[in-house]
Amino acid sequence: MTPAERQTAAEQAVAEKDWNQAANLWEQIYQDEQSAANNFQLVRALVADQQYVTARNYASEFEGQYLASDEAASVYLRALIANHEFISARIVIVARGKSDWTQAALTTLSAAENDAEAHLQSTLTTTMRHFYHLSDQPVQAQVADLQAARHLTMQRYLTAAKFLLVDPFLHPLTRSEVLYTLHELQVNTPVQMQWLLDDRQLTLCPAELTEVGADEISLATKQLLKIQLADQDVFLYENLRELLQLQLMYLYPRPELAITDPADWVAVLIAQQTGQETTNLSEEQEKMMKIQQKIQQFSLDLQQ
Repeated sequence: MTPAERQTAAEQAVAEKDWNQAANLWEQIYQDEQSAANNFQLVRALVADQQYVTARNYASEFEGQYLASDEAASVYLRALIANHEFISARIVIVARGKSDWTQAALTTLSAAENDAEAHLQSTLTTTMRHFYHLSDQPVQAQVADLQAARHLTMQRYLTAAKFLLVDPFLHPLTRSEVLYTLHELQVNTPVQMQWLLDDRQLTLCPAELTEVGADEISLATKQLLKIQLADQDVFLYENLRELLQLQLMYLYPRPELAITDPADWVAVLIAQQTGQETTNLSEEQEKMMKIQQKIQQFSLDLQQ
């Protein structure tokens, strides 16, 4: 079968609502040409054939297009809800802004959450317990429980997340990830968060936070690193750019509490990562060096 014949057959299967055949054909077409248009046709057929897990996995490869229209968002939402990924579903809805579609989608999601509470209470309780006790798990095992927590209903997730944000034993990168999820959910009530560097607890409104690395201090720091290295040593620049982004994830959402001077932060970063002498540092630079070393140790903990 030629590519043109395969596409004609796929379109015919869709017209006849032979969704299993349509999904098989669109999957072959998509493997030949992984375009957004082919991705949507494949995901739509998979959802219609009730292959929700596969549909969700494929949709994630072109997630942006599923936020662009009501039709595409509805297909994606159906897959997420069928997979009981209630948190991911809510994030998709919130990301599309307020509209008639959003209101209807929230009603559909709430009904699905209520149904889960009625019929899957034991599963939800077990998932929530594991989420509550994330810090009891090895750091590498926390990733799986973080993903599993996306199957919780909104109220259960929020309750556990508030506890985790002040758990002093939770890995700080995991804590930042939980907070960022609350930001994506646009939670507009204040929460407390254990700060990375000391015993302080910050009071934050997740809905009012920026994206990771999008605040003024972070942008200035990234720009300084680019100015100093991008044209001089591309390989070193790319490595340090990735490392700086990781540092900003650790410092989220208040990098200004650590990066009191972007130029000093960049100077210390380059010096430490290239083996340069770090003598004659100012008091502020000494503080920044210790913070960067602390972040590096946290990252090493992830590998154990």
